[in-house]
Amino acid sequence: MAKKFRGNSAIARGGSDCYRIRVQIEWIEQLRAQIRRREDPWVVLEGRHAVEAALGGWWDVAGVLAGEESVWEPPAWSGLDLLRWPRREIEALAGYAFHRGVIGLARQPEETGDLPSLLGELSDEALIVVCPNLSDAANAGAILRNAAALGAEAVIFGREGVSPFERKAVRASAGALFRIPVRVADGGQILRCLKAGGFSMVGACCGDGIPDVATYEPPADRLALVIGSEAKGLSPFWEAACDAHVTVPMASGMDSLNAAAASAVLLWEIQRLRSEEGEIG
Repeated sequence: MAKKFRGNSAIARGGSDCYRIRVQIEWIEQLRAQIRRREDPWVVLEGRHAVEAALGGWWDVAGVLAGEESVWEPPAWSGLDLLRWPRREIEALAGYAFHRGVIGLARQPEETGDLPSLLGELSDEALIVVCPNLSDAANAGAILRNAAALGAEAVIFGREGVSPFERKAVRASAGALFRIPVRVADGGQILRCLKAGGFSMVGACCGDGIPDVATYEPPADRLALVIGSEAKGLSPFWEAACDAHVTVPMASGMDSLNAAAASAVLLWEIQRLRSEEGEIG
């Protein structure tokens, strides 16, 4: 079990200065370790927007570092113990020329592994995104951003793929990681929970004979859009599990889209088709 660091200054002020310094050292050392190699349940927050989004999503933020020249301050209600370091020291900690000026450490909410409870809370017409085995963290973050922007109610990632909590994923999500429910589970559990939750599944595919998404008739009730890996697409397991398959039509000579780009097109088109069917009905 991960050690619980109490980075809240309201708590630290109640003790001695020595205790406060020890608390600061503890979370900074954990931040240093997570920058080298991130492990659950920790999430590195790069930039004030990521910190603000984590706070707004009621994540447990252990602490935040800011450059001495930065004018940013955390919200007064957060109780965060903001530390200020010289920029060169923050850049040395981050491992690169850090232009954002603010870096912090947060802990994932405990419910990120609780898939059954989430599916039980979603609406009867929920549209969600399932990514069983993505390999690129930037794609994972971009898909989160697309899902939040285009009306999906949740995104589920498979343990077999990249974590949505990696630094590149957090950056690419532009704060969406903290605004939309995210769950991580193994593929078998994801499929069982989707079936038990009454979700139809439509898989994103490419190749001859796959219907154009514009011809798809999405169900009005629960639907999961399944996005395969960047290199191989849907695995045979997930291809067989899906109730339908769709593709994005492309100009001659192009046979596939980036997974994140495909997710944006498919989410937008499915929502449009649903809206049209609702107006007809």
